[in-house]
Amino acid sequence: MTVAKTTAKLSMVLTAVTLSYPTPAAQTAKVANSPRFAHVVDLTHALDEDTPYIPVPSITFPFRKTPIATIAKNGVAAYRWEIHEHLGTQIDAPNHFFEGGLSLDRLPVDSLVVPLVVIDVSARAVTNPDTSLTVADVEAWERRHGRIVERAAVMMASGWDSRIKDAKAFVNADASGAMHFPGFSPEAASFLARSRDVSGIGVDTLSLDPGLDATYAAHKAWLATGKWGVELVANLREVPPVGATVFVGASKVKGATGGPVRLIAVW
Repeated sequence: MTVAKTTAKLSMVLTAVTLSYPTPAAQTAKVANSPRFAHVVDLTHALDEDTPYIPVPSITFPFRKTPIATIAKNGVAAYRWEIHEHLGTQIDAPNHFFEGGLSLDRLPVDSLVVPLVVIDVSARAVTNPDTSLTVADVEAWERRHGRIVERAAVMMASGWDSRIKDAKAFVNADASGAMHFPGFSPEAASFLARSRDVSGIGVDTLSLDPGLDATYAAHKAWLATGKWGVELVANLREVPPVGATVFVGASKVKGATGGPVRLIAVW
């Protein structure tokens, strides 16, 4: 091959390589056209040793972390966590209550990035901690904002997250051990699953059920439909009633009945 032919062939290769990569101007345009959100709200409480939880003897326990390596001694830092699945801002999978139900790793990914609906019951919760989000609340929300879109997540804002630094007030147990905090009625849970085809529901309290309900009726009505629920959600009153999208950052542990999540709302 002559020098001229070699040079021509090399030139063609360089041209092809150059054309295969976007120019700086094209890259800048692509970045400029990427999604931009005016608002990003963290709906997750930081998990620590003081995080409230439902006390169940011989089953639940507080979060603990202990160092297993330090930078001074090992050149790296690491902790061992002691945790159960249903602690902190966390998600329930259907198999939490139903044998053979979907486990956390099997939840459809497209159900974890969805439109967010926030229904505020905080005014009632101030005077009645045993209040429930009802079908009537859903219908009142729809009269104001329109029908809930399919595949949305519907979350109850009761203002309970303001108690997060006081575990006793958060659990709000009386002398008999009965807990008092808001949640979903089983009728509302079933209505949202079957009549509105909602992907998930969430609460800013410890349980999808009101604290008084030791039978977990809302959990059972909801999880029986193969959908997810999140609990101990933060900052819901900083999110508009409609118009946001929620990202549910669920861990992917095979067979898990739930686990900690990072929830983020954007709009």
